[in-house]
Amino acid sequence: MLLGETPYLSCFVRNEFLFDEQKGHGEFTPAVAFAFRAEPARVPMFQVMLDSGAQWARVPIHMICSKPCEPLPIEQSCWWDSYGYEFTVVALPFLKGHAVTALGRDKQIRKGNYLFTVDWMKTGWSEVPDQHKNHHVIALESGPWIAYPNNRLVWHDPSWITPAPNREWMLKGKKKAPLDGGKDHGTKKKVGNLTCQL
Repeated sequence: MLLGETPYLSCFVRNEFLFDEQKGHGEFTPAVAFAFRAEPARVPMFQVMLDSGAQWARVPIHMICSKPCEPLPIEQSCWWDSYGYEFTVVALPFLKGHAVTALGRDKQIRKGNYLFTVDWMKTGWSEVPDQHKNHHVIALESGPWIAYPNNRLVWHDPSWITPAPNREWMLKGKKKAPLDGGKDHGTKKKVGNLTCQL
């Protein structure tokens, strides 16, 4: 697929990207992000239209922000590179408008809001159950955009969510769940009063 349409999102591009890191640091150009681009072993990237009418492709996530702000290091902008060329982009209605906290590699908790999700398919790691990851694209309250997997995010909705994920849920050795007449292909795990098939 390589390129997939996203919701149209007002943003800013860091000018140092536009000038090959030679100048423009601390300056920003208004833009609209309208597509996601994926290449294996590269950070998530975007296609944008600048307010000058120039269209730019392959803008890396750490060069995009929702408001002028200090840069976030690339290693804090996403946990994983793009898995490959095959993906789907969806703005999940259930997550629309949700606030979220994100745990960075630096162990810092950052607050933000959900934008959309990228899910991967037909590529090596995306087909391995315990390695598959979504990229949830989040606009941090401080400005930078990030792309984080499920297990680095806690979602907030004061009407019914009490944020307190159970760390024991993060189980190793997840198995595929075939639908073949109920044959037992996995192991059983006791969780509270429930026995779950893994």
